Amino acid sequence: MGLAARYDPLGPIARGGMASVWAARDRKLDRKVAVKLMAEAYARDETAVRRFKREARAAARLSGHSNVVTIYDVGQRPPSDQAPHGRPYIVMEFLAGGTVADAVRQRPAARDEVVQWLHDAATALDYAHRRGVVHRDIKLSNFLLDEHRSLHVADFGIASLGTEETLTATGQLLGTAAYLAPERALGQPATEASDLYSLAIAAYELLVGERPYTGDHAAVLARQHIEATAPPASARNRGLPRELDAVLDRGMAKAPEQRWPTAQAFADAVDAALAGGRKTPPRAAPATITSPGRRRPAAAVAALAAAALVAGIAAGASGTGASRPSTALAGRQATAHPPPPVSSAVRHPPRHASAPTPPATTSSRTPSTTAPSADALETRGHALMTDGNYAGAIPVLRQAIAAASPGTLTYAYALYDLGRSLRLSGDPQAAIPILSQRLAIPNQTGTVRAELRLAMRAAGQSRSTGGTAPAPHDNHAGHHHDHGASGGAAPAQGD
Repeated sequence: MGLAARYDPLGPIARGGMASVWAARDRKLDRKVAVKLMAEAYARDETAVRRFKREARAAARLSGHSNVVTIYDVGQRPPSDQAPHGRPYIVMEFLAGGTVADAVRQRPAARDEVVQWLHDAATALDYAHRRGVVHRDIKLSNFLLDEHRSLHVADFGIASLGTEETLTATGQLLGTAAYLAPERALGQPATEASDLYSLAIAAYELLVGERPYTGDHAAVLARQHIEATAPPASARNRGLPRELDAVLDRGMAKAPEQRWPTAQAFADAVDAALAGGRKTPPRAAPATITSPGRRRPAAAVAALAAAALVAGIAAGASGTGASRPSTALAGRQATAHPPPPVSSAVRHPPRHASAPTPPATTSSRTPSTTAPSADALETRGHALMTDGNYAGAIPVLRQAIAAASPGTLTYAYALYDLGRSLRLSGDPQAAIPILSQRLAIPNQTGTVRAELRLAMRAAGQSRSTGGTAPAPHDNHAGHHHDHGASGGAAPAQGD
């Protein structure tokens, strides 16, 4: 791993989009620790490296709270070809209980335990908010448990990395799509209220046994967060009191100002509703989304979700991170430059993201076979690639490219995944023209250029991409759909 000499790596714990997490032994203090190592894709950006270390130190100031993961040290690996600025890492306490996400997959949590977890998370969040720190990535996989099953909130430092001009300006929205507040799905800055919305989603998931919004695509989830009404918790889980519905509704209100004022106020209201000892507030009124200059209904801006969503957002709870660059813009960057070709996906979203399922019909004729869509082909090819089945991924991705419109997000994804699969299958020469074609799309060029350099190096060509393809100005540090592992980490782009 290249850590300081005092740390002996013991083995990987988790991978996700921004970092990998390893168990290690601190020889100096003779204790087991967890080490979060920044992914190579981020380590290529000197500004991101500086911010990572600065935010890690800022997060360390929260470590005095009993429900915040304690940070012991911040270090940096030596520079390398893949990480010319070095790869910073954070050394933190090792929590043997794993994540809450892992715990509830093994068995549903008892109601009293859920209430205690919510109180633990709430006190940590309010403590951070009072000190001006917004988490930005509240989800069950960022809740860690110790040997007594007490909850500790992790990733304050790394969650803050994707803020302000460094990453948000390039369209990099961090967080899991299933927990993302509506304002964040629309590209607006994260606030304390955004954390409270995500906490309410997490509470719904813990108490009901499933999330309020489901979907197999980040854009679908974004539209639901913006315009859909969550099913009442008591309707999905008949064992829950109806009084709980109003509490969760307020926590998941579309307008930030309609949510609970603090995390503790929300946890107290959940506790009271479950105990049946307190009258709960009325259901939150349907919200409208306010944009600068005028108000408009949420449904009128739902299509903006695809523009606000980036490929760094996970559609699912956890699993192995994908490896595709982001292809959408948000925040100030969206207004600073004209939209790239792939942003046409906003005007023409994937069919399964917007088209209702037609009613079933009966017919005496044999049903016709429908060819898979470009989106379905690319998703299948990407899954094969991430599983290491490059030979299987290549023909599927070629079909996706042939079926996709050249201006769409799916087309850009398929080009990148095909080029990467060709390189990793041992045919870097064939990868070069594919990645060169992808590089001509003015979005996420930093990540694409890095992959092209790997292919050229493997093919024995010059490492420079000059003259191979247009290299439009673009400072996107690019990421993919983060199918988030615990701790928010994933395989880095490249090897």
